[in-house]
Amino acid sequence: MKNIYSIMKNRIKNMGLALVAISVLLINDGCETTDLGVVPSPNELSPDQADVDFFLNSIQQLVAKVHSGTEGLAENGTAQFGMEAVRMQHSFGPTYRESYEPADFDQIWDDTYAEALIDIRTMTPIAQEASQFTHIAIAQILEAYLITTMVDMFGDVPYAEAVRGNEGIFNPAVDTGASIYAAADQLLQDAIVNLNRDELVLPTNDLYYGGDESKWIKAANTMRLRLAVQSRLVNPAESTAIINSLVAGGNLILDTADDLQFQWGTNLAAPDSRHPYFDSNYDGQGPSSDFYTCNYYMNLMANQYGEADPRTRYYFYRQQDDYSGADVITKECVTEPAIPAWWADFDIYCLIPATNGLNGLWGRNHLDDDGIPPDDSFRTLHGVYPIGGPFDDDSFRNVAGSTAQSEGLAGGGISPIILASNTNLMLAESALVLGTTGDDSVYLEEGMRQSMNKVAAFGASLAAGTGFEATPDAINAHVAEVLAAYAAGNDTDKLRIIAEQVFIASWCNGMEGYNTYRRTGQPDNLTPATRVADPGTFLRSMWYPQTASDNNTNITQKANPDTPVFWDTNPEGFVD
Repeated sequence: MKNIYSIMKNRIKNMGLALVAISVLLINDGCETTDLGVVPSPNELSPDQADVDFFLNSIQQLVAKVHSGTEGLAENGTAQFGMEAVRMQHSFGPTYRESYEPADFDQIWDDTYAEALIDIRTMTPIAQEASQFTHIAIAQILEAYLITTMVDMFGDVPYAEAVRGNEGIFNPAVDTGASIYAAADQLLQDAIVNLNRDELVLPTNDLYYGGDESKWIKAANTMRLRLAVQSRLVNPAESTAIINSLVAGGNLILDTADDLQFQWGTNLAAPDSRHPYFDSNYDGQGPSSDFYTCNYYMNLMANQYGEADPRTRYYFYRQQDDYSGADVITKECVTEPAIPAWWADFDIYCLIPATNGLNGLWGRNHLDDDGIPPDDSFRTLHGVYPIGGPFDDDSFRNVAGSTAQSEGLAGGGISPIILASNTNLMLAESALVLGTTGDDSVYLEEGMRQSMNKVAAFGASLAAGTGFEATPDAINAHVAEVLAAYAAGNDTDKLRIIAEQVFIASWCNGMEGYNTYRRTGQPDNLTPATRVADPGTFLRSMWYPQTASDNNTNITQKANPDTPVFWDTNPEGFVD
């Protein structure tokens, strides 16, 4: 369950925006609707008046919102939900059942069904009439991403009958996750066909690839790869064949220049175009209480190997290196922490060891539901990558105050949706466990290098001259250390190392870590719950959103958020 202080803070902050934005959608969004007699607004375009480019811009922005959240509400994006489940970000508890309420998922459901899919369905026939095949293809690729993400989050969801209120379908049936994955795979193949057709005009403002159709083809193929890897437990032979075919084709996101990412702006208002995570960390009122990085994750970055991961200072910003004044604030964590018996094998309870020159990492333990102390000035915040915050140069400034809005890159961050590093790490996993084409250790190395180089380049303007840059020597040394551990390990150790690198390369893209953990059971050394020895069954899927279960008679709320999605055929208790 989200912390009440954060909820109230965000509601107050967004109340003005909400009053402006409230509208009634009479087009079906996957729920029942009621005729309220609303007169159409003269300020809204009807479909026959609409511009295809406006629709495409809206769809592209909605994908970024579903991924990273909205202004002041980054915790409502899929990236955050995924990170919290796997100890990248802290999740409240004290049990998995109490981590969330169904209403916490309403925003991403509405953004997907009530907005993005409606826009796609409305735009497509207009684009077809005008032979705007690239517009159609981009919408198909983004639809495939959105609807499979809904499967990965919730399991079986409406799709075939969704957003068909104009046909009288107000309670769309739920489709199986497997059938939705198959439909999405076909959508991606259809998109590639459309991208190879002669269109009359390209999009005027492609927010991802600037109208480069070759990059969209790589994105479509990489999404197909992602679906094949994700569903490998269900049909390993089919997944192997698809993966090998895609590798042989070579038309994948294998270079960072082809990364599928959304670029946020730096406008403070009218509109606020900054990365939602920047807004939640540096809004001038102190960081949102929902934003603690999990101690497990920061320790993984700082202390897993002889030297800290070169990305650490780009991911995190430490405001303090001295905890001497913290005992009256945090009490149990700084004075005499009572370490629970079930934490016996972990040495990072409450505070992360101050090693590798990174003293001052201040986070929170998994499923710690205690109230929020006044620790704004102690808390480790998100850094320059990927949200556009400050680079950690050992300045140890309190950046939670009123000047925080100009910190670092002022929020000009990215939503990393699918990166070249993700591609190579998926290929490393499939080569290891399925025996697909290629050398797993080579893929692992390439994935690490691509991620580190991307992060270093992203924060280069802030890191230059500090003495803490991720230099080629530092990157080479860290890669060599990881590869040595990989070569020395058995298959379980190797899969753990690949999964750890997925977690690290997917900072602020938590669905990659969440999916990897449920699929592989790795890393198998995540820290346990904080307040109870048994927090219940792990979140094998999330609650259905409140708006879905309340308004669609074909959606029955789960008894517990532990129902595995179709591709997760692992036994009960496989993850915790």
